[in-house]
Amino acid sequence: MDYKKTILIVLSIIVVAILGLVGISYQGGSSNVPPLAKVEQIRQTPEPKKTDFGTTTPANFPTNIPLEKGVKVEQSYALDYTGQKQLTLVFLSTKTVAQNYALYRDFLKKQNWKVGNKYEGEKLSFLYGTYEEGEARDINVTI
Repeated sequence: MDYKKTILIVLSIIVVAILGLVGISYQGGSSNVPPLAKVEQIRQTPEPKKTDFGTTTPANFPTNIPLEKGVKVEQSYALDYTGQKQLTLVFLSTKTVAQNYALYRDFLKKQNWKVGNKYEGEKLSFLYGTYEEGEARDINVTI
């Protein structure tokens, strides 16, 4: 397989609907819970429920996120945590890492996502963004 023609995009689009749990991080030091107690609360968080969609895109996957036409979905699943949900889609792309990075960088900018972490490399790139208008969401694109 020629890796220049077909680059595995691990499009870990993590669309996280953040409810009560992240409110702690937004409150900063105003919480009366000691830091070690917060760590213990995190450790006690139950394992997420995983729903496997195989090679199909989940019905509730955001339709505005660009997906390459005609690609085969390799893996698709949802993880349901307490107060948040993660959707992941993995597919093989015919575009280069640079082309995909530009596509998702431009998409996030146009849709007013705040990119907080990014890396652009020859064989691996990623973008992590947050969207806080309405319901807070996160997205992670790994190419």
